[in-house]
Amino acid sequence: MSKQKISEAEWKVMDIIWNSENILASDIAAQLVEKNWSIQTIKTLLSRLVNKNIINFKKEGKAYKYYPVVSREECVKKERENFIQKVFKGSKKEFLANFIKNENFTKEEMKELRNLINKKGDESELH
Repeated sequence: MSKQKISEAEWKVMDIIWNSENILASDIAAQLVEKNWSIQTIKTLLSRLVNKNIINFKKEGKAYKYYPVVSREECVKKERENFIQKVFKGSKKEFLANFIKNENFTKEEMKELRNLINKKGDESELH
């Protein structure tokens, strides 16, 4: 994956591309109509994402169709790692402890979190 960060505006474009592979810039602009971004702004963002090796395109006639090269999961993982490194000095434990202490969860959400932690613990015992 590209080591370069994705800006907030680029994330908005990527969300559309991940959900609609092989999409035209004009179709992306139509989905971002509430942002009032010009087609040139969209093309600039697409160009940056191509340069970061996060998306690519194929030319069909005069049209360029964009598709992801990097999955959403890979980008989320990279963002999470960067955040934990920057805010918690790389400590996943501190990140998780802070999240659990400072958020309100329903009983069902707590049950799901416990199950995830228990499952992860069971997996680590196998290795």
